[in-house]
Amino acid sequence: MSSLGYDEALLKKFQNWIPDNTLQIIGPEEVKKVFEYKIDATDDKPLKLPMIVLRRLGPITIDRINKNPLTHDGVVIKNNGNKGEQLNAVPITLKYQLDIYTRYFDENDEYIRNFIFNLINYPTIHIKIPYNNSNIEHTSHIVIDHDVEDNSDIPERLVHGQFTRRTISFSIKDGYMFDYRTKDTIKINGVDVEIKLKSKDKIQDD
Repeated sequence: MSSLGYDEALLKKFQNWIPDNTLQIIGPEEVKKVFEYKIDATDDKPLKLPMIVLRRLGPITIDRINKNPLTHDGVVIKNNGNKGEQLNAVPITLKYQLDIYTRYFDENDEYIRNFIFNLINYPTIHIKIPYNNSNIEHTSHIVIDHDVEDNSDIPERLVHGQFTRRTISFSIKDGYMFDYRTKDTIKINGVDVEIKLKSKDKIQDD
């Protein structure tokens, strides 16, 4: 798992912050065809705002070109005495942006305010590692950027007339790319040890 688990965790988290249950957040998988997606989802009816889009930006940054063992021999997952499942990981950074489309500025401003406070107050996301039905959970944290950009002058047109689009950028700096595999368990068989004490030679008096 590299990025999909983080995308899904973010979508789930952000959706819980939206008071209107009919407003869906469009995730990275659909964002390349965001306008076609909205049209298909609404049976070709006119597009309606607000609309919130989560995008994953640029490349995945590999922070260190080596793996971290998150478990080790002797403390392995699901150890049956002969084999155990071992978890390794490579640290990565993921970058995202959240685009909020609204018809009017004041409505957009309220969405921005809510998201910023939620991102600062509740930055933790929980990732379930999917391999081998492990049900292992990894915790990462959202780090929000300092700027909120106003992109209302973009050439895209969702509705006739002006609309507002503002963007919050953030990163996940403590992410991992996981490797989860079965390994033989190292055993040390019990050994009987016999210790013989040799007494010192008796010193005779002159």
